[in-house]
Amino acid sequence: MFGRGQGINYSGIPKLVAPEISLGGNFTYDINGQYYSTTKVYGYIKKKSCKFSYMFLLGLLNSKLFWFFIKNTGYVLRGGYYTFKTNYIYPFPIPNYDCIKQELISKVEKEVELILASKRKEKDINLSNSLNTIDTYLYKIYGFNNEDILTIEK
Repeated sequence: MFGRGQGINYSGIPKLVAPEISLGGNFTYDINGQYYSTTKVYGYIKKKSCKFSYMFLLGLLNSKLFWFFIKNTGYVLRGGYYTFKTNYIYPFPIPNYDCIKQELISKVEKEVELILASKRKEKDINLSNSLNTIDTYLYKIYGFNNEDILTIEK
């Protein structure tokens, strides 16, 4: 069933999955743990100590904020693609869970759940409003001002 032995250890475990090389955030949620990591697809499993839900992390890692971080700290490939290897993602600063208004975390989670439900129903749906809403919540979580936001969104 598995072509590479290391992937076997991660079957049946919920995780975020992303391609190694991408143009923008392309993380998705593997709720049943049915996919495993290869050399071109990475699986990201939360540590038990992580209080954030996968829904929140999915919203964060697919945000304009995260893409801005990757574009400014990551490794650019031909065509403007970037690599999403762990060592490029790991330095991304995630705020302390206990210092964030729980209402904002819940709003991000609910918006991500709406996106996932919409994608299950219609593959070619325009999600730009939902994605912008998530970005707005994340800017509040990180305490960005209008100037910061303009820089991120350029």
